[in-house]
Amino acid sequence: MFLSCCVLLNLSDIKSSFRYGQTAAGFTNTLGDAWIQELRKLEDQVPPRPLSSVLETIQQETNGQDIFEEIDPEPLGSASIGQVHRAVLRDTSNNSQQQAPIEVAVKVQYPEAQALFRGDMDTIRSLCEFLAPEQIVMLNALEKQNAHELDYRTEAQNLTQVRQNMIRHGFQPAEVVVPAPIPHLSTSRMLVMELLPGVKLMDGIHAYYHQWAIANGTTLWELQQEARQRIEREGIPAKYNGPSAWQVGLYRQYLRLRDGIVNMAIALYNGTIGSFWASLGSPMPYHHTTLPPNTPRIVDTLMRVHGYQLLLDGFFNADPHGGNFMLLP
Repeated sequence: MFLSCCVLLNLSDIKSSFRYGQTAAGFTNTLGDAWIQELRKLEDQVPPRPLSSVLETIQQETNGQDIFEEIDPEPLGSASIGQVHRAVLRDTSNNSQQQAPIEVAVKVQYPEAQALFRGDMDTIRSLCEFLAPEQIVMLNALEKQNAHELDYRTEAQNLTQVRQNMIRHGFQPAEVVVPAPIPHLSTSRMLVMELLPGVKLMDGIHAYYHQWAIANGTTLWELQQEARQRIEREGIPAKYNGPSAWQVGLYRQYLRLRDGIVNMAIALYNGTIGSFWASLGSPMPYHHTTLPPNTPRIVDTLMRVHGYQLLLDGFFNADPHGGNFMLLP
């Protein structure tokens, strides 16, 4: 664990190596739990910068305009070159009627990100010229691609294009949602986009199975170890033979229906007989079952979406690590 923590700290300092650490976080069949646990922090849990640093960059990018009513001091996530905060746009309309607050996600680049990136790339280039000159061509392509990534206006354009493609193919809004950027508020170092509710995909799945494990007298870690040992012993199954997406969906509908019937009875009780007892204590609480994630459907959706992006659009998410997907409610 100590060694994995040290490696994480080193990768946090070397910005251009971040992607390698994020990719390695997916090697669950190769690296141990301690390594995976630490490397996953590179997805969106890098130690954040102070809010004052973020506000200074926002002031520079907006030319001092006060476009946000409020900014949450706690970042939603922090990664290699910047961090994301929840914010509320200031109402600049002349309408006398009060408008509903518009929540957005604001991605702000660190002030020294571009200089550090160029320094890291110069160091890597010097090593390549001496040890592996045949890799210079690949390094040039990587440097060019990452330079585009440092311009958030390019990311806003990419979001718009992917969003349009998903709508055209019928994926959005039925199965996936790509957040809409707000181009007129976005700059090279600040990206303002629609705020989506939800949690990281892997965190949402882990949270459910953590509860399930406790209810069944075990732990999530023990379930993971059991699954890993089975794969090591039997190999990866040639074909998935668990519940289908349709079966899991039907089970989720059953749980919702059951909760609805039970809660109707509870509401009736609380409004009649229970109202007398409620004066002596608390009313009967309502029942809310945690729904299992429809994992087969999630995997199927991700495969079909990436298939359309790769084979039809030629425009795709080239960084599909776990931190770049959210599980919506």
